[in-house]
Amino acid sequence: MNSPVQAVYSLRVFLAVVVTVAVLRYAEEVFIPLALAILMTFLLAPLVEKLQRWRLNRAVAVVISVTLAIILVGGLAWVVFHQFTDLMADLPQYRRQLRANLGELTRALRGGVSETTHAVEQLTREINRVAPGSRAPSEIPQVQVIPPAPTGMESLRQLIEPLVKPVTTAALVVVFVIFMLLRLPDLRDRVIGLLGSKNLRVTTEALDEAARKVSQYIVMQTVINGWQGVMTAIGLYLIGVPNAVLWGALSMALRFIPYIGIWIAAALPVTLSFAIFDSWTQPLLVAVLFIGLEMFSYVVLEPWLYGSRTGVSPIALLVAAAFWMWLWGPIGLLLAIPITVCLVVMGKYIPQLAFLHVLLGDQPVLAPHERLYQRLLASNRDEADDLLEEAVKTQSRVEVCDSVIVPALQLAESDHERGLLSEAKRSMVFEHIERWADELDQALELPDAPPGDPASPIFGLNVLCVPAEDQADLITSKLLLPLLVEQGVRTRIVRNGWREQPRPDAIIVSALPPDAVTGARLTCRALRAEWPDVPIIVGLWNAQGDWERPRQRLNAAGAMHTCTTFAECMAMLELQFAKLPRRAPTEDPHPATT
Repeated sequence: MNSPVQAVYSLRVFLAVVVTVAVLRYAEEVFIPLALAILMTFLLAPLVEKLQRWRLNRAVAVVISVTLAIILVGGLAWVVFHQFTDLMADLPQYRRQLRANLGELTRALRGGVSETTHAVEQLTREINRVAPGSRAPSEIPQVQVIPPAPTGMESLRQLIEPLVKPVTTAALVVVFVIFMLLRLPDLRDRVIGLLGSKNLRVTTEALDEAARKVSQYIVMQTVINGWQGVMTAIGLYLIGVPNAVLWGALSMALRFIPYIGIWIAAALPVTLSFAIFDSWTQPLLVAVLFIGLEMFSYVVLEPWLYGSRTGVSPIALLVAAAFWMWLWGPIGLLLAIPITVCLVVMGKYIPQLAFLHVLLGDQPVLAPHERLYQRLLASNRDEADDLLEEAVKTQSRVEVCDSVIVPALQLAESDHERGLLSEAKRSMVFEHIERWADELDQALELPDAPPGDPASPIFGLNVLCVPAEDQADLITSKLLLPLLVEQGVRTRIVRNGWREQPRPDAIIVSALPPDAVTGARLTCRALRAEWPDVPIIVGLWNAQGDWERPRQRLNAAGAMHTCTTFAECMAMLELQFAKLPRRAPTEDPHPATT
């Protein structure tokens, strides 16, 4: 994509985002009930499908599911309201005890700063003594306007008005949920038609993944929050905190708000326990209860119940929570994770929204070899070493070389060929990878180095590794050498003077694209002239695209086989010598470079 087209595309995306945010902001009275209804639909859809599998009509299943949800939410709200009323009745008594505890705490804290406080008071009295006196304000009679007592209709209006908006929103959510559950298959078809009916597979996969992740998150989070709410209520009751059911229900509800909700819920019972108990033991026990339950849920329950979580990176989740809270207030915090999960899935499957998957997803954006190359370009050698060590822990050395190190070398070589990488930077990247390859060679020379399998057809072979041309080819030879030594192959790397070497059993010519074929052909031709009957394998490491014509040219120059990976190279060696009689090794198997 050229620059003007890319600029126009970026401008269109920016304008679309701005318009969407403006519409969501100023039409929140419509979109908030709709978003809550979609959330409830994701939560109740599995229950509806289960009831349908029990041969119930869909309408009956929807009515049963919605009724159960209303009863559950209504019963919980009634218990919370009843507990809240009791708390308000006892609040004056708690307030007196809180003042006494705060006074005691203040006296304890002021012990260390009493001298400073006394000096400040002395200075204040001295300033007041020398300051010019001010005349007392004249006595002005105060006039107090007492409004008339409200009529019965005004009292009723004052009672009803605060309830109109919540009740209306709740009723609208219930209606939305019922119709969405009833028409869920039809709604799915319409969304597929809107997103693109020409590619049904991709669209269906996107919708299925979004529905699965959101439903799994909501259901499992509801289970975890319910468990934590129950355990919180039981723990607070045993500690002696009043209205334990209220705090358990509050913990269950506020934990849906990511990261901060549970600590908001914990602050209230901790403060209450400080207000009603003379000892510090109970507040500390309450704090330990919340911390212990949260750690158990986060470390044990959440990974066990829904594995890899939501697919959203933690930083993106925090940003999304802040954004949706700014947009829709506390309801936005509740909806932040489900909405963000849907956006990430859309970015994964819709090319026009791919930037959402890059910005918000938790999957690595760069491939391992790209990450290694980037760390080396940034001169961050410690992170580069960490990447290689981590790769070696999860993959074999052959796989690490084929999928990480050699492709990183090729990126550096390609950038240098196109003039995008300076000679100094290229040398720095090559130097670090060559040092890592040398360290691997030295590790293999330890006494406990693996000798290889004597039953292998390549055990004891004498193989000559010849770099085709430049430093990159030499580094690939050094990377291949320890892999061959692990198999019991006597291997030597020779850049110059290979004519003085004894006749090898096989020759491997290392050449790193993009500019690899010419040097490899010249080397093959010279080697074939020296040893007409020795098998020559040319490694065009990590070659991409159509390499059939270069293979033909290399075969014409004397190459017997051409490979693109270290694993393929060793497989070719085994195949080449599988039917030949075995020879006992007669030379030092340790590698050498000349």
